[in-house]
Amino acid sequence: MKNHGSCKCGKCRAVIEGLVDFSELQPRFCDCEYCQQHPSAMVSHPKNEILVDPKSSMYIAFNGSGQAAFYHCKSCDQLLAVGAILDGASLGAVNAFLFGDLGQFAAPISIQPWRLSSTEKAARWPKVWGRLTVCEDGQVLP
Repeated sequence: MKNHGSCKCGKCRAVIEGLVDFSELQPRFCDCEYCQQHPSAMVSHPKNEILVDPKSSMYIAFNGSGQAAFYHCKSCDQLLAVGAILDGASLGAVNAFLFGDLGQFAAPISIQPWRLSSTEKAARWPKVWGRLTVCEDGQVLP
């Protein structure tokens, strides 16, 4: 399955591809100050791959422990994805709002990762995040 989305202004795109259907992905709302300022409902699954594009239209911010990169559209400032390199693999989650109505996903849940230690966060991510690739105009970047 492959699903396409984009930010509010349309300059950045996202794709979720993999074995797990949208209806099985559970959007996660974080209640930290950063996520409240940048509305998002992150979705991912270890069996899915996420691609965001183009890198030249994004900026990266860091929050909290600084372990994860938050990708935003330079034009509309929408939060696109969050990710980190773990054991040499780029893992992450994508903002479900890029794909339209949240009704196509499983029931959303509230999370509080800011309450976890750095070690607990890093241990949790491979269990819930998928492979994240940041591309430039459809070309996979290193």
